[in-house]
Amino acid sequence: MEGNHMRCRRVAMLVAPACSGANQLQSNEDGITTVRISAAQTFNTALPSLLVEGDFPRQFGLDFERVDIAGSGSSNQLAAVLSGDADLAGAGSNSAIDAFLSGADVQIIASYGEAIQSLVVSNAAIQEFGVDVTASPIDRVRALRGMTIASSPPGSAGNAQLRVVLSDAGLDLERDVTLVPLADSNGAVAAGLERGSFDATWATAGSGEVVVARDKATRLISVPAGEAPALDGYVCNVIFAPTRFIEQHQDVVDRIRQALAEATRLTQDEPQRAGEILKKSVFSGMDPAVFDLAWSQAVKGYRLGNTFTRDDWDAFVRFFDKYSDHDYAAANYDDFINSVARGEG
Repeated sequence: MEGNHMRCRRVAMLVAPACSGANQLQSNEDGITTVRISAAQTFNTALPSLLVEGDFPRQFGLDFERVDIAGSGSSNQLAAVLSGDADLAGAGSNSAIDAFLSGADVQIIASYGEAIQSLVVSNAAIQEFGVDVTASPIDRVRALRGMTIASSPPGSAGNAQLRVVLSDAGLDLERDVTLVPLADSNGAVAAGLERGSFDATWATAGSGEVVVARDKATRLISVPAGEAPALDGYVCNVIFAPTRFIEQHQDVVDRIRQALAEATRLTQDEPQRAGEILKKSVFSGMDPAVFDLAWSQAVKGYRLGNTFTRDDWDAFVRFFDKYSDHDYAAANYDDFINSVARGEG
């Protein structure tokens, strides 16, 4: 059933600014409401992809339609929401919060997991720098001293995460390592590692694993596997929407959260089924061996509950306040975390 659903899936293309009626939702004769969601096709946004590709959201009266956009960064998902071309987006919490603090009228309505990131090092660099891959996670990170590490650009969630992990291991970000920004931190990873353009990469699972599957690199750190304790408690992946949309469609927002809860449950209770849905759709072009390698780690990072609590916010401030141009410590949690996501009732 899900296979037929995926073959028939309608995809909305982002082509023009939204009209004044962008917040109007459409329902068919069966009462199924179409919700347009923008999300990159990565393991960090696998749950939004499950909402689009699986049939189960129909039990909540919803049909999720993907808005395809150019580029995979969270800023692109934000642009789709702000333009009205998408009703909501799945992206990094850093981007959603920074957007609000920069004046965007958006709120987080749910979370679904930690950073689905991995640190992959070329085998040539492991040999050159004498890295002990069996050492403790923090000692593995310390072994990066002297390496060139590629990640997403400064200001991005991925870049901030890497800085937290490196600093926690006692590395000086200016003297001990060289950070190289990649505009496309997914597609450029494998080629750069194999060519030796950089020694290591911090990227979403499934990027560096392409080279791991070819036995030319090693996954040194997996965040979902608990190997980055400096990020313990960090809620990375969220669903957010314009405040006006939330206010106008509170019943739909509740059903969106119910559908997301079911998607999250699938990853925990039926990971093989969830993986097959994704493998046959958004990851159909990925080498199955790479998918299995990444999915085995990714499923450990999705979390039940779908909340972004005050404790989660306190942890976020602790992790990222010193790396951001925004004053997170002075921000009012209640302003950008909608009440449905706070877990207080």
